[in-house]
Amino acid sequence: MKHKLALSLFTLALTAVSGHSFAGGAALLGGSGASNMSAGTIYGGGSVGQATTNCMMADYQKTEEDCSNMGWKGFGGYKFTDMIAVEGGYYSLGESDESLHGDNLTIKDEDDKGVVTETDVDSKHASGEASGIGLMGVVTMPVMDKLEVMGKAGVMKWSSEADTYALREGATIAGPTKEVDGTSFLWGVGAAYQITHNWGVRGEYESFTREDIYGEEHDVGIVSAGATYSTF
Repeated sequence: MKHKLALSLFTLALTAVSGHSFAGGAALLGGSGASNMSAGTIYGGGSVGQATTNCMMADYQKTEEDCSNMGWKGFGGYKFTDMIAVEGGYYSLGESDESLHGDNLTIKDEDDKGVVTETDVDSKHASGEASGIGLMGVVTMPVMDKLEVMGKAGVMKWSSEADTYALREGATIAGPTKEVDGTSFLWGVGAAYQITHNWGVRGEYESFTREDIYGEEHDVGIVSAGATYSTF
C-alpha cells in the first residue's frame, strides 16, 4: 500500500513538473522559476541522519518494536534537464547493540543430525550493522527563488549482518552470525536550498523494505540532512 502511494505521489510530481515546464516555468510562489541546478550539472554531497526499522531482537522474537540508529550517506548525480536527474549513493545505515532480559529465555541449537536442543539463558544480545547502494530517478520542482522540492524513486541493494550471543550464569554462549541481503523499491521526498552557485543544502525522507532472517518484510525509514556541491 505504501509503495502504491509513493508511486502515485511520484507520478503526480512528474505530471506537475511537466505542466509547470509547459506553462513557461514560473515558480509556484514567485522567484525566477529557474531550477537550482540546470541541465548538464554534475553534483555530489553527503548527509547524516537516522534510520528507523524493526529492532533485531524484535525480529528474533517476531514482535513489532522499532529502533533507530545514526547513519550517513554519500551521493552523486547528473541532471539531464533542469528538473530530471539520475542519482546514486552509498548508505551506511548505522550500527546497533541490543539486549533482551527476562524470564523463560532460551536459545536453540541444531546438531549435524538435525536434533534441536533448547538451553535456558539469562539474557540475549545482538550487535549488527546495515548498509545499501541506491540508484534512482529524481524529479525537482522550484517553489521559490533558490528553493525546490524533490521526489525520487528507484532501487536499493541492501545488506545487514548481526552477531548474536547469550549469557548464562555469567558465561558467554556464542551464537550464529546472521546475514541477509536483497533488492527493494526505494522512494523519497525532500527539499533543497541553493546557498551559492555551487553549494547547497538538502533535507530528505527515504524509505525501502527489507527482510528479516525469517523472510518477513519490514519498512526502513531514513531521515537525513546534508550539503551538496555542483558544477555549472
